[in-house]
Amino acid sequence: MMPTVQQDTTRFVRPEVQGCAPCAHGGRIAEYTDSDQSVIDFSANLNPMGMLDIPVAIREIEGIFHYPDNNYPKLRAVSADFVEACTVTCGTARVTAANIVPANGSSELIRLFAETVIERGDSVIIPAPTFDEYAFQCRLFGADVQYHDYSKILELSSDQISDASAIFLCNPNNPTGDLIAGDDVMRLSDRCSDAETFLFVDEAFIELSDPTQSVAHAVFDSDFVVVLRSLTKVFAVPGLRLGFGIASARVAELLNHARLVWNVGAPAEAIGRELMGACMRGNYLKRSIALIRKEREHLMEAFISRGFSPHESTVNFILVDISSTGMGSQEVVGRMAGNGILVRDCATFQGLDARYVRVAVRTREENRMLMRAIDVVTGQ
Repeated sequence: MMPTVQQDTTRFVRPEVQGCAPCAHGGRIAEYTDSDQSVIDFSANLNPMGMLDIPVAIREIEGIFHYPDNNYPKLRAVSADFVEACTVTCGTARVTAANIVPANGSSELIRLFAETVIERGDSVIIPAPTFDEYAFQCRLFGADVQYHDYSKILELSSDQISDASAIFLCNPNNPTGDLIAGDDVMRLSDRCSDAETFLFVDEAFIELSDPTQSVAHAVFDSDFVVVLRSLTKVFAVPGLRLGFGIASARVAELLNHARLVWNVGAPAEAIGRELMGACMRGNYLKRSIALIRKEREHLMEAFISRGFSPHESTVNFILVDISSTGMGSQEVVGRMAGNGILVRDCATFQGLDARYVRVAVRTREENRMLMRAIDVVTGQ
């Protein structure tokens, strides 16, 4: 019997895909579920308040027996109301269902934006350090990624802006926790619009920082602004996979035409609508922000007292310089995992190195457990 000849199929695959490698992420607690040791995940930046207690009607979950309405009218309407409830409105225009693009998590929206806007050879500007998925998704579609220091992103020249097809901005920024004032982002938005360059603003953490700094309403002044929101971080439901984009009605329509059909399942839609509705009826976000601010200050003081250099943050995570330990981030992450605490190795972020880890802000008792593990690992 003749041996089977292996065919080289790589030549049929786009070179961008052949050369790509998945981004590193936090939230890898599933890797430890079969372990005898319990772990607390400080590598995922979730709301320490936890998920709202919501009654999801069985009849809604029974929607799994039918295809969803691909227009998602109820989900888009609730999402628009949620944006308005969390944002200071400037002017009379209000975000409506026509401005909403439902997504199976924020990563899907980043992919959708890239495949809709980016062409091979396009230049995109991405701050560093920031969320790696922007560069990964743009490179998949042939973009040339130009990195710029996050702290100087507002200083881009007119030529730099006009030469780019898109600029990405994470605000508040992951992993540094920096928040650029909404007025400053609006000025960048105006410059991008004048140059006909897209500005993609990722506001996945804005509700847990300062919602008044959102630029969601910039979509009424320009077709070149797309804003991302995520329910994962706000409601601490990373397994739900639900988020949405905000854009002008014209651009939202194009993105909705381009996205995968039925991309949000019935259970996710039902839970998402209930979460946003319950949030608007109560003070969940106000309590969440207060808790995060209090616990963040506690952690900052704890790190500083131990000789660490934490970066000032505006949100529910802290970037920590661990140089004083004499260990690299990989070693610290490994030793912390051995003590039941997962933290994020930040050496994978463009512009950072093995001097940095990122920790989430959690409850007081959990934060104490984090610091006790730090003490064990560093011999304090």
